[in-house]
Amino acid sequence: MAAEPTRAPPPAAPEPLVAVEGLTFHRGPRPVFDSLDMTMAKGEITAVLGPSGAGKTTLLKLIGGELRPDGGRVLVGGKDVHRLSRSGLYTLRKRMGVLFQAGALFTDLDVYENVAFPLREHTRLSEETIRDVVLLKLEAVGLRNARGLWPRELSGGMARRVALARAIALDPEIVLYDEPLAGQDPISAGVLVTLIRQLNDALGLTSIVVTHDVEEISAIADRMHVLSGGKCIATGAPAEIRASGESSVRQFMQGLPDGPVAFHFPGPPVAEDLLGAAAGAPGGNPAAARA
Repeated sequence: MAAEPTRAPPPAAPEPLVAVEGLTFHRGPRPVFDSLDMTMAKGEITAVLGPSGAGKTTLLKLIGGELRPDGGRVLVGGKDVHRLSRSGLYTLRKRMGVLFQAGALFTDLDVYENVAFPLREHTRLSEETIRDVVLLKLEAVGLRNARGLWPRELSGGMARRVALARAIALDPEIVLYDEPLAGQDPISAGVLVTLIRQLNDALGLTSIVVTHDVEEISAIADRMHVLSGGKCIATGAPAEIRASGESSVRQFMQGLPDGPVAFHFPGPPVAEDLLGAAAGAPGGNPAAARA
């Protein structure tokens, strides 16, 4: 009887660099996360999606240690972010680059100085070395020859690329992208997603991208997490997420107006407000009555 052919072992799962375990977080009385679990693999582009108010930007702030959870933990490289000392947290943050939602360039510094800023603040490099690094980072985003421009002279897409050059100035291990495609025209958005993929692969980064842009991010993401109702309701490769039969996932991915994610902010029926059930609050607003 012929021996069965030897089967190659399945490929090992990528090593998680960021792990969110049982994360709970509230904004006042409102729960944002309820025992949230997810991982972001080393070397991958992980997209975090979900409807507005799902806590996507809040998640980035928790990963960076800007906010503290009410429960659970966030591990980066095996270290519990919120148990680190202040100096330990600063050291960890040097391993992270952040592309803020609005770019957040310093308006009184030109393009060159914006990218040079983290190098001046966190290193003792010579001016000659800083110049070389800045020009290389700007070259990577296609804006080396725009180094003398001021933020007010940049288009929205150019400003976002300068912010990306600044985010990678210190050669971080992780880059956090907060809505990098918001407000971008199709050409600028296409340039940005291409840059995210190219820089992730060329520099060996781990990228975590918060976005609403399903189409663009699906083209470059290795893995997606969809947030809703304080939990991660779907995880997988873009094709797996698109094929999901879960109603909340399908509503978000297809942009359906009707589904589990309601249009109205939760509260009492309009008739109750109009009849004065919450008359003690200005404008009959029950939220204001609780404030």
